[in-house]
Amino acid sequence: KECDRLACVVDLLDGSGQRRFDLRFPRLDPLGSEELLFVESYVQAEVYNILSALGGRRLEVYLDPGRSALAAMAGRLPAAFGVGRKRSERSGYGRAVNVIDRMLGAMRGSARGSAPAFGIEFGDIAKAPEPAGPVRPRADVLSFFKARTEGLGGKALVGIDVGGTDIKAVLVDDGRVVAYKEYDWFPAGFRRSRELVEPIYLIASLLRARLSVHRLPEGDGRRGRLAEAAARALDRRAGDGEMRRALAEIESAGLGAAPRLDGIGLCFPDVVVKDKIVGGEVYKTRGIRGNPEIDYESDFAELTDLDLRLGALVRPGGRVRIVNDGPMASFTAAVEMAASPRAGEVAKGVFAHTLGTELGSGWVTETGAIPDIPLEVYNFVIDLGSWPERAYEPDDARSVNNFNTGLPGTLQKYCSQSGVFRLALKYFPSERPDLLRELVDRGFLERRALGGTEGWYVPTEPVDMRKSFLEHMMSLPEREGDGTNARIWREVGEALAVTSIETRRILDPGTDERFLFGRLVKNRACFELMAEGARRLDPGCRLVVAGTGMANSPLMKELERHPELTVAQFAQAIGAVYFANE
Repeated sequence: KECDRLACVVDLLDGSGQRRFDLRFPRLDPLGSEELLFVESYVQAEVYNILSALGGRRLEVYLDPGRSALAAMAGRLPAAFGVGRKRSERSGYGRAVNVIDRMLGAMRGSARGSAPAFGIEFGDIAKAPEPAGPVRPRADVLSFFKARTEGLGGKALVGIDVGGTDIKAVLVDDGRVVAYKEYDWFPAGFRRSRELVEPIYLIASLLRARLSVHRLPEGDGRRGRLAEAAARALDRRAGDGEMRRALAEIESAGLGAAPRLDGIGLCFPDVVVKDKIVGGEVYKTRGIRGNPEIDYESDFAELTDLDLRLGALVRPGGRVRIVNDGPMASFTAAVEMAASPRAGEVAKGVFAHTLGTELGSGWVTETGAIPDIPLEVYNFVIDLGSWPERAYEPDDARSVNNFNTGLPGTLQKYCSQSGVFRLALKYFPSERPDLLRELVDRGFLERRALGGTEGWYVPTEPVDMRKSFLEHMMSLPEREGDGTNARIWREVGEALAVTSIETRRILDPGTDERFLFGRLVKNRACFELMAEGARRLDPGCRLVVAGTGMANSPLMKELERHPELTVAQFAQAIGAVYFANE
């Protein structure tokens, strides 16, 4: 009854309406300075979570103008979010505004515009609007998703799933999978956008060349030799040099004018609007953002135009379709659900997460649409009490500080592989020092000084140890059978429950089911522990592994039968093929 409150109204990016969020907290007047700081951090974090999920053309903040302390606190929001500042000058919460500005530019047809577009305005809470709920017209979503798996005959399509530690790609010709490719990389260490673009283009070019070999007649003497060259390049250990040699050999055999693809589908771990990568504030672009030798906005435009670069490999009339990896996960789940006995449930909408280097999030609404919103759920602040672990710089494995924004307590360090690494260093030193020694002995962790302070780090050079470190951690619950390792995975599950609660509150997606993709759910024992932890906090949270049980479409069933690869590994690459299948 005795509280101060703010009404935060977001004008949605696509002009479809408004959303209102009411924030309530103790009356500010009697609070001390430390309590005031805590309440202000809560308000700023709430606004940040809302903008990270929904974006918005502007934020209208309504309050009682007679409450002087409240008005003063609200009046500091524009400065906290860098409103009116250049993108290069924004930090922390301001990174969300950078993403929104780039999205607005892309929706206007100019993703490279630099003028700020987002604003924060104020008004009297007595005049705050009461927006109606989201209006989502009914649609025949079942037919829409079923159609994506049909009409593959005669078409050549490539699907590419770009992640933080690897890229997975598939080539489909005439309704059958011809080739798979896995490629390891460390994009956060790149200094220019072309270093992100070139490997993706090279993989797509290799798969197009493999198509030309696949279509050679059986009696053609070149077929066997060129197929062997392509197979060497498609091996998961083959790097850029082997791929280029295979391309040169295929071209020298007279197949340089390879048949163009009918479409390329690609998911990328960043905000995407109209097939344009526009976010620019993610871990993968950290090295480029920090490069003082370039103008970041100009350099980033090369990644934004990845669709145009890949378009050279596609026939006239074909399409390059790009979307964030989270929406690709939800799209893939929707396609497989539409091909299952549960087909009718796709009309409720589908929500999915990818659990790997980051926490990706995707939502296909009950209309079959992918909303034009940032949906950067991994940036949600969920822990304002994380003072001990915020003392470490972001790259220290013990830190809760976000790699991109520096903000503490975000889901990035709770749900993704970084959360697993952090919890290992939180509990192993006191509870299982033998396991900590094993991590060091096997090269997964090393102590070194950075900026004059010694910390714990996961090596990325000369060998990137992140993937093997995670695989090791996933083996420990069954190997050890102890409470410490079970606790680590339960706590990741608890963070997933918070994720579910927050997305339900902010987005109202219409479904409590969450499909999970990625490396963290490959191990059944680890998943069961995560599910147990999630149910502790949110009994209504339903976590579903996007594994073999979801293989219902023709291409996914073909993947399921593969003797070495798994659905969990390549599901999104297959989903990207369907995404490109107009």
